[in-house]
Parts: sequence; C-alpha cells; structure tokens
Amino acid sequence: MSLDFEQLAFIEKWRTKATRGVIVALDGRRGDIVLTVRVGDFGEQLDLRGRDASGAVRKSRLTIGDRVTIAIEYAAKDAVPGTGRAGVSGDLVAPGAVVEGTIASTGEIAVVQCGADVLVRGDTLAGFSAGEGVRFTVAQEGKAYLIPTR
Repeated sequence: MSLDFEQLAFIEKWRTKATRGVIVALDGRRGDIVLTVRVGDFGEQLDLRGRDASGAVRKSRLTIGDRVTIAIEYAAKDAVPGTGRAGVSGDLVAPGAVVEGTIASTGEIAVVQCGADVLVRGDTLAGFSAGEGVRFTVAQEGKAYLIPTR
C-alpha cells in the first residue's frame, strides 16, 4: 500500500509532534492493524491506540516490543470545559475513553496535553483555545501514522 498525498502531508506536518513509545499490542484480525503504543518510560505511563492508516505497520513488520515514533489522530465528542488536570480513563486513549487535559495548540489538529500529547481533529474541539482545560470522549479509533526514523 502506498501513501497518498494527504497521509504524507499529515506525517510531515506532525513529525515534530509525534510520540515515541513501545508497541504493547497488535491486532490484525479484522483487516487493518490496530496497534497500542505505550508512552512514558519512567513513572506514569499512557497507552495510545489507533488503526494503521497507511499500511506502514504491516509493511514494516513491526512486532510487540518495537520502539516507534507515531502520530495518532483522534476525534473528540461531547467536549466540555475541563479542569485542565491531566488524565485518561483506564490509561488508554481509545474509543469511549474520557480524556481531560490542557489544550497546547489549536488549528486543523489540536494538541491536548493529558499525560502525553494527544492529537485531536480541530473541528471536533471547536470553540476551545490554547491554554484552556478540556474534557472529551474519544469518538472513534484513532488514525495511526508511523513516522519513519533514520
């Protein structure tokens, strides 16, 4: 599978905001691979789950324990002002999880700091500004883009 222009643009734009972590789960039983990446080496850890949006995970033959750099784009629903206290229900950013944190930046993609930088589609957090606390539910499986490293 080759990357389309939109996928390449997303990867290049968010290369600096990507998360580095260890793959702790892979599931390809329903077609696309759903992967879970654990971020945070010491102290608190947070898992980010997303569906491989570009086929790069399968092509790279990644396995559990591999260290990767990845950007996972989520969509929010039921967003309301929050306290800004960082946290994710169940310590897993996945559909149905409640995320609370502070918005670090807004735009096409918003960055929410909640123990890790979580990339959220900006249109699903409309009306919020950088520096504000937010609380939302993850609407659907995130789109995971493996960031190639040299």
